[in-house]
Amino acid sequence: MVSIRFTKGSVCKWTVGLIGAFIFLVTVKKLAIETKHDKEDALSRQDYEKRRIFKEGHDRKLLKKESNHELINNEDPFKIPSDDILKSMTYEEIAALYHGYVDNVGVLCRNIVRLGKLKDGGWEVCHDQQYRPPNNCLVYSAGIKNDFSFDDAIAKQYGCEVHSFDPSMTQKSYRRSERVFFHSIGLSDVNVHIPANKTGWEMRTLGAIKQELGHAKRRVHVLKMDIEHWEWKVLPQAIASGFLDDVTTLDLELHSWIRNKTYIYEVPAKDYLEYLRTLRQLHQLGFRIFLTHKNLGSCQFRSRFGMMRTSCQEIAMVQTKIKMGM
Repeated sequence: MVSIRFTKGSVCKWTVGLIGAFIFLVTVKKLAIETKHDKEDALSRQDYEKRRIFKEGHDRKLLKKESNHELINNEDPFKIPSDDILKSMTYEEIAALYHGYVDNVGVLCRNIVRLGKLKDGGWEVCHDQQYRPPNNCLVYSAGIKNDFSFDDAIAKQYGCEVHSFDPSMTQKSYRRSERVFFHSIGLSDVNVHIPANKTGWEMRTLGAIKQELGHAKRRVHVLKMDIEHWEWKVLPQAIASGFLDDVTTLDLELHSWIRNKTYIYEVPAKDYLEYLRTLRQLHQLGFRIFLTHKNLGSCQFRSRFGMMRTSCQEIAMVQTKIKMGM
C-alpha cells in the first residue's frame, strides 16, 4: 500500500488551490450568465423596438383611417353587385341578398345611444366623435304617429333643432317646444296635394322642405324616416337631388311587403331589385349600417322560399365620407 502523508503546509496548499478553483468556476459561470443575460437583453430590446415600430405604424394607420372616416373593416359582408349581375340572379338569390344586406353592419360605432322609447318609437345615433350630433344640430324626423319620444329626447340630449313631419295625424302644424316643431306634411318624391277624397295630405320632397324652412345652407345631422313604404320613393329622389350629401345619420325603417287586410306577402323580384339599387346608391355615397334589428310582430311572414322573414327592418346608418367638424 501507498501511504499519503499530509503535512500542514501541503494542506494549506490544497485548500488554497480548491478555493482558487472554486472562485474561478464561480467567476466563469457568472460571466456566462451575464453574457447570456446581455444577449437576452439585446434580443429583448430588439424585439421591443420591432414591436414599438410596428405598433406606432399600426396606430398611425388606424388614426389615418379614423381621421378619414374609412371603415374599420373594409370587407362588406354582403356586396351589392352591378345591375348586369343582379339581373342574372334568381329570385331566391336576390331576396337573400336584400335581407342579408339589411341584417348586417358595415361600420363600427363604439358608442351607440338610443333616444326615445326602448320599444317602437326610439331610434339610435352614433356618439363617436366624428358622427355625434354637434351643438347646432338639425334633425328631420318623418313618421311620428303621435310618438314624439325620439324627437323630444334628441332635442334635450344634444340641443338639436328638430322638425317633425306626419300628415296622417289629426293635428295642425305647431311649435311643440322651444326646439321641436311639428309640420302636418309628408315626404314624397314630388310636391303634391293629395285630394281630400283620398287622404288630403300635403306632400313635399326633402329638398323642397329644406328650402321652405330656410335650411338650404344647413347640414341635416340626423334624418329619421318611418314612413310606411314611402321611403322607396323618397330615397331615390333625395339621392338624385343631392339632399343626402348633407346628411350625417340616417335612421330608417325599411318596408318590404305586399299586404292585404290579413296577410303579408313577399315582394316580387323586381321590387327587391329596386330596393337593392337604392341601397347600393346609399353605399356609394358612403352610408354604412352601424346598427340593425328586425321589427317583428305583425311584420313577420313566411317567405316563398321556406324561411321566416320580416318585412320591417330598422337600420341606423352613418355617412363615412364626411370631414371632421361638419
